[in-house]
Amino acid sequence: MLNIFKKYKLILIDKDKTSVNEVSSRFLSFFLISISFLVIIFFSILLFSDDFNKIITLKSIQNHKNNNVELQKIIDNQTTEISFLLEEINKLNIRDNNVRKLLKLPEINNDVRKLGVGGSSNNKNDKFNELEYLLPKNTDLSHLNDNIYFLKLSINLGKLSYSEIESKATLENNYFTHYPAIKPVSMKHSKFTSGYGYRYDPFTNKKKLHEGDDFSAKRGTEVMSTADGIVKTSRYYGSFGNYIEIDHGNGYVTCYGHLHKRNVKKGQKVERGQLIGQVGNTGRSTASHLHYEIRYKNKTLDPSDFYFDLSL
Repeated sequence: MLNIFKKYKLILIDKDKTSVNEVSSRFLSFFLISISFLVIIFFSILLFSDDFNKIITLKSIQNHKNNNVELQKIIDNQTTEISFLLEEINKLNIRDNNVRKLLKLPEINNDVRKLGVGGSSNNKNDKFNELEYLLPKNTDLSHLNDNIYFLKLSINLGKLSYSEIESKATLENNYFTHYPAIKPVSMKHSKFTSGYGYRYDPFTNKKKLHEGDDFSAKRGTEVMSTADGIVKTSRYYGSFGNYIEIDHGNGYVTCYGHLHKRNVKKGQKVERGQLIGQVGNTGRSTASHLHYEIRYKNKTLDPSDFYFDLSL
């Protein structure tokens, strides 16, 4: 190529100074080769711009992934917190249904509580799917969003339910405060040992109807009234030993047997949760425990249908 330019000369003439300058063929050839090279690079970039952009983009994404390790940790912590909240919501739902049962309100089933909550979105254009590629490991952001949405639904449903419960309880407050609704002893200090139904009597070894629930506990463990009422009986009563009977009105009566000590007298008014006695081993008893009965119009009922407070 240099030989081609040797045949030609580039002469520059200055009109004002009437001077003449000659440009060497080597400089001219270098200049033209440089221009050609730049033109080739320019068109190459245009031709391969898509691939070039992809390379730059992939490198940028990898840098984002490396930098987003801390973001992943935050998301993992938030996921754990949301899981904990979902467990708490479930516990509240159980308590909510227990209270609704006490107030004779229809329970809210799980299908209704989960209404409107579906699986993760599979839409590739979903904004959560668009962001997942920035994270250093696979994270289902749409599933995280579904859980948040479910929490919002649960809170709104809970507000509606509690509003209905509050209205019902306010209208019929006197009836429900006199309705047996809790366990007579704290389950932190006692153990359920025998329920309502037929069993073999430990003294006669014959099958007999056990008309209440038994709770094993240390002597002196506090015994509480399970509803508001008036003490009907407080005395030593045959095989029951130290015995208390409380009339709650509306046909309901509760009985507490084998007590070590009685803390209330006949005719005394009591409230739900009030201390009325202590667990003992008096009367016909093989060990320290409380025998608890619920009667409705002189017929015994299964007490397990009346335990609405799960915290006791």
